Amino acid sequence: MGRKKQARPAGCMYLILAGMLSVILLVYVRGFLGFPMLLAIPLAIGVSVYFSNELLGRPDKRVFRQGLIILTVFIGLISLGIRVINSELRTNRYQSDNFEGLEGVNRSTLEENGGTVPVFASNRVWRDNYGSSYQARLMVREYDYQMLKDYLNSYTPGQKTNFWGRLYHYMEQQDGPKLDLLMQAFREIGQSRNLSAMDFAEMVVSCIQDIPYSLVFQDECLPAYMYERSIREILEDCPECCLGEQPFGIQNPVSFMSNLKGDCDTRTVMIYSILKGFDYDVAILNSDFYRHSIIGLNIPASGKQITFNGKRYYVWETTARYFKIGQLPYSVDDMNYWNVVLTSK
Repeated sequence: MGRKKQARPAGCMYLILAGMLSVILLVYVRGFLGFPMLLAIPLAIGVSVYFSNELLGRPDKRVFRQGLIILTVFIGLISLGIRVINSELRTNRYQSDNFEGLEGVNRSTLEENGGTVPVFASNRVWRDNYGSSYQARLMVREYDYQMLKDYLNSYTPGQKTNFWGRLYHYMEQQDGPKLDLLMQAFREIGQSRNLSAMDFAEMVVSCIQDIPYSLVFQDECLPAYMYERSIREILEDCPECCLGEQPFGIQNPVSFMSNLKGDCDTRTVMIYSILKGFDYDVAILNSDFYRHSIIGLNIPASGKQITFNGKRYYVWETTARYFKIGQLPYSVDDMNYWNVVLTSK
């Protein structure tokens, strides 16, 4: 009887120590190293059990078995709670940051080649994801807009494979040369700040992230109540955040700069075109499962990535602020559902 009474405190102490170590390791492995949750949980439990055995000695089989079950359930609940809370925080932040209303684009003029050229201009002030602030006047020529605004109406895919990759490539070929004013604004920032390759990419991506999100549909925009919940909530918060009757449900980059209405792949094609123009090895990734588009960058970084043609592309969310390279919203973070559809190199 005496030994049975002593086993309980030892078992409780073992469970408390293993539990504390597991939580600490889970936060470190998942949060800082970016391991998938299904790998982070058993790794955290395994390492915590090992160190608990080293510090306290291994308890008898019954206590060890019961403790392992309790520990697994406890860590599972903790990880589920963390996932739900973070998902809610990011979702709320995403909605509040993107759907407060549209920002303006003004018609203005630019002195160029001895003449006055009409332009669409947007004066932007933003911070990157590390707190550095920037400002720039982003412009596209009205002539270029008029020339390019309808070309997608006549686009016909030549092959049946990789439709989106071929469409995005075609758009970059058409619009890329007409983004020269935009690229000059970014170039001046990079030179004046002496930005590294990573800092320059961060500056460009965060600028596009900072533009409020809009839905872009192939069909006309309908009243909010006619859509599924996720779309309905967007339109209830911002009825103007919808652009309808756009071929393939996307805006070309020059048109995007004329009205600042862009969804996921409108933004990825824009960023792809800019970074390709600055000789980055950039990719566009699409997910049919998530119905979403992101970019990838072949550059020294950390976090979530995908390997394509022997190169590692670190992914980047473009539709909301605060997402750094290698980070995705939890609702779309399973890399098994993502495919590279276009690369610049």
